[in-house]
Amino acid sequence: DARTNTEMGLLRSYIEIQQTIGSQPGRNGFAGTGTINLEKAFIQFAGLTAGRAASMFDFYTGDHLSSIFETAHSDSIVNLLAYTFSFGNGISATLSIEDPSTGNGAGRRWSVDSDPTSVNYNTFGTSPYGAVKSPDLVANINLTQAWGSAQLMGALHQDTSAFAAPAQASKWGYAIGGGVKVNLPMLGASDTFAIQAAYSKGAISYVSPDWYAGSDFYVAAPGAIQQTSAWSVAAGLTHGWTKTLASSLTASYASYDEARTAGRNVDFKQFDIGGNLVWTPVTGLSVTGEVEYKKVDFSVASALADRDALVGFLRIRRDF
Repeated sequence: DARTNTEMGLLRSYIEIQQTIGSQPGRNGFAGTGTINLEKAFIQFAGLTAGRAASMFDFYTGDHLSSIFETAHSDSIVNLLAYTFSFGNGISATLSIEDPSTGNGAGRRWSVDSDPTSVNYNTFGTSPYGAVKSPDLVANINLTQAWGSAQLMGALHQDTSAFAAPAQASKWGYAIGGGVKVNLPMLGASDTFAIQAAYSKGAISYVSPDWYAGSDFYVAAPGAIQQTSAWSVAAGLTHGWTKTLASSLTASYASYDEARTAGRNVDFKQFDIGGNLVWTPVTGLSVTGEVEYKKVDFSVASALADRDALVGFLRIRRDF
């Protein structure tokens, strides 16, 4: 993270590289895997941000670590070109052009077919998307004060399909959201509470980055894109019990609706909750134990069984 003060404002260059070495189950038991990826790489100058950075739609991304299951919020790193206008008194507005094909994880082109019996285009794990024709257009208005911060955000997202009829193979979707994060010094110096809500049509990654199933759209007869809708509410609390012991709790509720007029409606509700306990015995060292739970409740019309899972992990981290 390199920063230089200039006569025209702060010039900043940021690069973050991550390497992961882990194990995954294979045909003959577990096998080691390793990946190296460029997590972030951007330049900031005055109000300009250019490169790979967190989406300007993102605001509240959870209080716990969410290393396995993420609660329902927008949390995506993309290639972007953005400009932030500062109006003083903690008020700012940002306009951003973002590449939906470059998002981390599932990215902005979210698709895991929610209807495994579909004959129109695909099955679980196969994308119905065609080529990217236009970048996402993202904007936000942010207020940051001593008491905390708040943000309103919106995005336009184009859905394109390689399976729809040429005249009906593209349609614009959108997402809107808002959130508030409040400092709670009356409870503790590091205590905060946050809440956020979002709604989308044809752009479900702006509502949650971790859907069990679902797609931005499906292809319906006679070959036209039909966009899905989704909404979510997420909230979280962080509390410091002592100078060395703190905990966080995040919960969210998300709803996915296909609104099919024919065939199987694979609608579902998704509930996520995660909590942790963080011990910081000395500056720069933290030991975190976390538990995360996901529950997926399918509609009766889907004829799919409900799912749930409970996971936990231990993280030891050193910062310097």
